[in-house]
Amino acid sequence: MRLVAYTLLMFGCADDGTACEQLAAPSRVYSAAAQCQAQVEPALNGDIAMRADYPLVEARCVKLPKQAAAKSRATRTLAAR
Repeated sequence: MRLVAYTLLMFGCADDGTACEQLAAPSRVYSAAAQCQAQVEPALNGDIAMRADYPLVEARCVKLPKQAAAKSRATRTLAAR
């Protein structure tokens, strides 16, 4: 079984898109890239993005390492019980 997971990261950047810093945002894990991508627009319209003191805010879906994906699935399984 291939474990793949994605997380949505938010960054505050300079006007030209350089010098980006990751914003503090709740870490959510998605089992499919499409699920993660569906949350990009809501994240950019959310409180964290609106309160960020940066001229540009970006949201990116990032594939998690296999170890993190496995840990995330184990945690979700335990939480569901």
